[in-house]
Amino acid sequence: MTARPFTPETLAERWECSAQKIRNMIQNGEIAAFRLGKLIRIPAVEVERIECLQSLPPSHMNSSNIVERSLSPSVEARLADEFRLARMMQA
Repeated sequence: MTARPFTPETLAERWECSAQKIRNMIQNGEIAAFRLGKLIRIPAVEVERIECLQSLPPSHMNSSNIVERSLSPSVEARLADEFRLARMMQA
C-alpha cells in the first residue's frame, strides 16, 4: 500500500516553509506533483526522494536547501505508478 500524498499545506508544515513556496516549487518543476481536479497532491515517494537527497531529517528541510536531481529508475517507476493511479481515480 502506498502512503497518502501530501497537500502543499501539509508538506509546508513538514518542511517548515510556506504553502506558497511549495506551490512555486511545483510550478518550477522542483517537485513532482499531480492534480485531482483543482487539488494539488505531492506523492509521498517524491517527498522521500527529496529528503533522502538532502540527508537531513524533515524538521531541517526548507526550500533553500532543496536541490533538483535526477531520479533513480526504481523511484521513477514508483512515481509513474502513483501518477497512473491518480489519473485512474480522476476518471
